[in-house]
Amino acid sequence: MTIRNPQNSGLLRPFSAEFATLNRLLDALLIGGGLSLWCLVFKIENLSIYQYAVLLAIILYFFIAELRSLYRSSRLQSYSDIAFTIITTWATVGLILILLAFATKSSADFSRLTIGFWLISTPAFLGLERLFIYLILRRLRSTGSNTRTYAILGDRLSSEQLQSKIASLPWTGLSLHSTYQDLNLLLKDVQEKNIDYVFLTYSGNQQEEIIEAINGLADSTASVYLAPNVFLSDLLGSQWITLGNMPMITINDHPFYGTQWFLKKVEDSVLGLLFFLITLPLMTLIAVGVKLSSPGPILFKQRRYGLNGETIQVLKFRTMRTQDDGEVVVQAKKDDQRVTTLGKFLRKTSLDELPQFLNVLQGSMSIVGPRPHAVSHNEHYRKLINGYMLRHKVKPGITGWAQVNGLRGETETLDKMKARVDYDLYYINHWSIWLDLKIICLTIIHGFTGKSAY
Repeated sequence: MTIRNPQNSGLLRPFSAEFATLNRLLDALLIGGGLSLWCLVFKIENLSIYQYAVLLAIILYFFIAELRSLYRSSRLQSYSDIAFTIITTWATVGLILILLAFATKSSADFSRLTIGFWLISTPAFLGLERLFIYLILRRLRSTGSNTRTYAILGDRLSSEQLQSKIASLPWTGLSLHSTYQDLNLLLKDVQEKNIDYVFLTYSGNQQEEIIEAINGLADSTASVYLAPNVFLSDLLGSQWITLGNMPMITINDHPFYGTQWFLKKVEDSVLGLLFFLITLPLMTLIAVGVKLSSPGPILFKQRRYGLNGETIQVLKFRTMRTQDDGEVVVQAKKDDQRVTTLGKFLRKTSLDELPQFLNVLQGSMSIVGPRPHAVSHNEHYRKLINGYMLRHKVKPGITGWAQVNGLRGETETLDKMKARVDYDLYYINHWSIWLDLKIICLTIIHGFTGKSAY
């Protein structure tokens, strides 16, 4: 057992209830103040009916927010989870208000412009307020001014792993009290030493120990968490889901759900069309150049793996005198005799990839994603690199995280290919619309050239 002296829990602990009340009060002021603002902007004179709408909105918001635990401690929550709860809670409130207005035939009494701006702006106000509070609390916890103690029960290796993980997240404000392998000793200390959190790191085959620990800790006020001894947060697309009333963990699933899928689709559709139109004159000139420079078709089509490993036809300007797409495809090397004079320039600048905007508009590729490899390369490397095929849980991209980090062009060694795969899996695990925009900007700023692009 490892025992450490917990840090001072700080000044906020005795005032947690008052702080939650203040949070609710701020939400109410923002909901009411938001409607007052738009009434002032649009010069609404009869405010009495709007006062009833505000009062009803606040009551509904508090009721739904309590059901969704919006005002519980955010110590172990991400801000994205909080923001999502705020948005969906307010959306529910807005829907109820609209339905009530139509049901009572009072919708005509309201300015649709005023109500529309209010419904749209309020979650932004609430989200910014909560972000401000969230950042302040993170700062206080990181400096030891608002800490809570925790203990770990389980085998030594898993306990050390979890302890290291928590230590890397100082904003949680969690201070280690001790680690235990003895349940009885833990139960004694929980009762006597006011331990706030207990993490169980038993493996899945220790069900009896888990049940015994949970039953024992039920006679305390400690918050209990069952932490898998393999950190599923580091695995591709892992998240908790509920099948009926049974919690499960998804592993190796794609990262795009609901709003994320919609944002990715909009990004590809809007930016794909924009970039296609911008580059169309250049592509026309390149097409003429390819046709005049050497015999053969303008476009080269190669079979590659797309989403879920399905075969797609990737388009490129032809840069070689041959069109390799068989069981064996040899990567282009320095001074490769197969590459045409114009092809060397196109490959060096990645301009040969421009026709792939057609793939994006067709829906078989994304602007940003893991670069697709020839089918023969996939079949070769999937046997050598663990997790290689997980790259295909998302659509392949014209550019990607690996490419803007210098891993572009020939991968003549296994280590280089493994590094590229590691970057691809990082991208999938950490995807966001902002990461996509960052990759697009880096691709434009740093250009399309690369030392290994032959």
